[in-house]
Amino acid sequence: MRVLSHVCALFSLGAILLTAGCATPVKFDYKTGTDFSKYRTFALLPLPQTSPTADPGLILRVAEPARATMAAELTSKGLTQAPADQADLAVNLKGRSLPRVEVTQQGYSYPVMTRYGMVTVVENPYTTVSTTNERTLIIEILDNRTKELIWVGSLTKTSSKPVSAQELQEAIHEVLTKYPPPKPE
Repeated sequence: MRVLSHVCALFSLGAILLTAGCATPVKFDYKTGTDFSKYRTFALLPLPQTSPTADPGLILRVAEPARATMAAELTSKGLTQAPADQADLAVNLKGRSLPRVEVTQQGYSYPVMTRYGMVTVVENPYTTVSTTNERTLIIEILDNRTKELIWVGSLTKTSSKPVSAQELQEAIHEVLTKYPPPKPE
């Protein structure tokens, strides 16, 4: 079955990992007119088997906890995990990580009157440079029969800390609180 089996190529689990830091609210969108109540089963798409060079053990640390959290969250919503060729939904977990460099110029300057009545500006510049990663977790849910994307949720955080399985699990939980979307009135 070809259920977007390698949309996960974009996935870089290192990119997903959202650690403590500044976070944006969960964003989500869905295909209007979709009857989410008709979906009963789901299958998780495969995760990549390669880690980023900056953290070669990342996949070993977080892949299984991420899959288990996804399955537990979807099961708590009344869905049942099924084989990929029989599931109503295909669920894809991916992410991206972009380096973020911030340069801050601080310090002060002030005028100084010289002995001859001239004004000179004295400066004491101070510049700091900090590097963090902007990490975005993306969860896509597709109708497995039509292969159409019906729901997507994301969360972005910045951090310079190493990735932890626990923080990834918390981020997955946070994103999936928005699934299924509220029923229109």
